[in-house]
Amino acid sequence: MEKVKNLIIGAGPAGIAAALRLSKHATIIERNAYAGGQSASIEIGEAVFDIGGHSFHTPHPFVRDLVYNSLEMYEQVRQAYCYSYDTLIPYPFQKHFRAIGNKNVVDECAAGLEQLSQNSAGSATNFQEFILNRFGTGIAEHFMTPYNEKLWARDLKKLDAHWVGERVAAPEGIKEKFELEGGQRKPLQTDSTVSYPAQGGFGEIYKTLARQVQNMELGVQVTHINLKSKKVYASNNKVYSYDNLISTLPLNELMLLIGPETLSISEQVAQLEYMSLKCILVAVNHPVDTPIQRIYSADEDNPAHKTAINHNSSDWLRNRRHHGIMGEVSYSEYKRLSRSDLEKWFLESLQKMGIIKGAVDVLATKIIDVKYAYPVPTHNRMEIVSKAKSFLQEHDVYTLGRFGEWAYINSDEALARGMILGEELAGK
Repeated sequence: MEKVKNLIIGAGPAGIAAALRLSKHATIIERNAYAGGQSASIEIGEAVFDIGGHSFHTPHPFVRDLVYNSLEMYEQVRQAYCYSYDTLIPYPFQKHFRAIGNKNVVDECAAGLEQLSQNSAGSATNFQEFILNRFGTGIAEHFMTPYNEKLWARDLKKLDAHWVGERVAAPEGIKEKFELEGGQRKPLQTDSTVSYPAQGGFGEIYKTLARQVQNMELGVQVTHINLKSKKVYASNNKVYSYDNLISTLPLNELMLLIGPETLSISEQVAQLEYMSLKCILVAVNHPVDTPIQRIYSADEDNPAHKTAINHNSSDWLRNRRHHGIMGEVSYSEYKRLSRSDLEKWFLESLQKMGIIKGAVDVLATKIIDVKYAYPVPTHNRMEIVSKAKSFLQEHDVYTLGRFGEWAYINSDEALARGMILGEELAGK
């Protein structure tokens, strides 16, 4: 049996950050053969794909310092667009809808905005209400509602509206800026500056940080957790005895590993909802002919709500012989895909948007299924998570990360929370 003061399950951003702060007093165990979790990158030929994180930006100066002091980063203004009514317009739609060539759509969007009262958005009881109250019927109908239904893969009334201030940009006429300090995320804007590793994929950040972790064991699958004896049992027949346990596992899976003693809370945690992704990877056999990095689409004839043209993230990537394009296609029990030929469907969409000329450009395609992609901010989420975390902390178990906390956060926020918890436990 191995005795560990602070045992960390998961070598994603949150787990790595906690381990860095706890130094020699922590050990990470990770089921994969690599570190980074869903912020890792993969390659097909010379094409690089980022499954989770796609660019680095943070309102936490201490997180920025950690990353920038660990590896060289490349900065540039983000080039993101929305594809709507056969037109590419700058992101976000609600600030640039007048660039659409369809006069009727433009007039309906403008009329809907003019009819709004200034404070109506704050009274929304769900996300669908927020969209209507904030942007009016035109913008809601022509982009915001179909796009978000496509993204969240469910009725938007099931989502609360507490998170929108961090993610959803204001309409035209309202100036906003992504802040680089203050700790509170703001929506990305047309002129937002983002960064990316100067060499390698986005996962290079976490590969580099992982090398600074003193104790890490890869390929270790947890099979059971005993809260009373403070022991973790693993598939390698090892048993870890801990003082503090930090889990970055999805909260529902953590409860299953603990077993029947958490039955009442597990039943509540099982109500938490998530959205899954099919990531369509398209490796093209030449550099792409566009500087665009992201395209957001609400159209039904495009399976992807977001297209990431990854090789425009750095000069190192631009100079590769093959480039990678990825489409994110969300699904859930509430949303089934209308076509089974996803790769062909996505290639048709890329050709329609002018990103590729046709199948002759394609080196290879692949689909990766991501079960836990986005935690859904349902109305009961905060209460359920709060109860679960309180129960677990009574047993010196702490949950971190996007699904450990069931919070719609990016990898920079996961780093921040891991660093803060690590410091708290070091002091404890």
